[in-house]
Amino acid sequence: MTSSDRAVPGRRRRIAVASLTGLAVLAGAGLLGAEAWYQRRFETPLRLHREALAANVDAYCAEEAALGADPWFHEGRTEGDAGLLLNAWLPWSRDLKRPPPEGSPLVLPDSLREGALDLKQGRWLTANIDVSRLDFDWMVRLLAYDRWDLFNGSPLSAEGRFNWAAGDVPDLFLLQRWAKFRMLHGLRTGHPVEAAQQVRHLAWLSLRTDSLVGGSLAVNLLDIERLAHEAMPSPPAGWTPMPAEQTARMNALLQAAPQFAGLAAPPDVARKARGCATEANRCIALTETAFLARLLEPVVEPVGAPSLEEATAALDRALADAGCPTLAAHEVRTRGVTVEDPASGMSSLASSVAWIPWAPGRQARSHLARGVLASALGDLTPLHGNRTKHPAPLQGQAGLPTP
Repeated sequence: MTSSDRAVPGRRRRIAVASLTGLAVLAGAGLLGAEAWYQRRFETPLRLHREALAANVDAYCAEEAALGADPWFHEGRTEGDAGLLLNAWLPWSRDLKRPPPEGSPLVLPDSLREGALDLKQGRWLTANIDVSRLDFDWMVRLLAYDRWDLFNGSPLSAEGRFNWAAGDVPDLFLLQRWAKFRMLHGLRTGHPVEAAQQVRHLAWLSLRTDSLVGGSLAVNLLDIERLAHEAMPSPPAGWTPMPAEQTARMNALLQAAPQFAGLAAPPDVARKARGCATEANRCIALTETAFLARLLEPVVEPVGAPSLEEATAALDRALADAGCPTLAAHEVRTRGVTVEDPASGMSSLASSVAWIPWAPGRQARSHLARGVLASALGDLTPLHGNRTKHPAPLQGQAGLPTP
């Protein structure tokens, strides 16, 4: 064997080592590039969001105190759950196109249904419609209750997991429509205060579903009462609807509560926000935060700052001590879908990181969890009468349309 022959294996080894080194450098550069993209796309919004929450939590608490002082929150109510009634009376679906069940008192004549009559933007006050034959006794029955548990005798009561964000929901628009007819009937018959009492109570029951969509309906129902009051040249003495300033504050705080008390909030901010909120807003925030905690449960790792694992543990402690009157937060936390469930729409993504072992797997799962959390942030809701100091960069949530 010549010296040149002996040199070939060594040269091949050097070429192989150089090639592997080059690939490692390229892979490292790729990983660094991917990490830089992740930091820019997700961690930066999370950091800015945390800073905004910390800068505005005192203003949030001041607004909660102003809302909680409204007399509506302190009206006397009889303890009881209206869930068995309302959950049975309302149609449940994803597209809100089902009619009420047969025998429900919420069935409307064809001429008064959504497709036949546009009552938006206050047009219901001047609509040439006959509401004299409608039976509002079902509203009177609801006066005997102070909450509406969506998990009592409803499709959500069934065993198994459910998607809180995209599953079947009760048709709350139907209740909004009935409230307009009730106020119109009260105005025409000379009994607006009686009608207002029933609509205000329906608003309270909607709020005490401890859900964001129920809270949005409550705001709209209170606005309907106020619009009826403003339509009267001389409203009865003693009838005082919630002012527009307060319903605007209520709507802003409904959106803000899950942000200030959410998993993305600094631990001290979340704790303070839960402590200063009205009971209803605290329970709504817990329900909406429980949805994300349950969704991300399989991919939460003790990685990142602040740790989602710590935030989830703090949430569970808050849930145990909250004393919310409905099962909403508890059921969402224990039976909601996770990223591993096909119904979440993220099961393929979750399975792609589930198998990765050790530290790389923990980091991949943490990136997935924090990426989902960052994508769900939304803009920091401007608090009524205050400008947010550090608005977050993403779009927020919308409630029900204005009546």
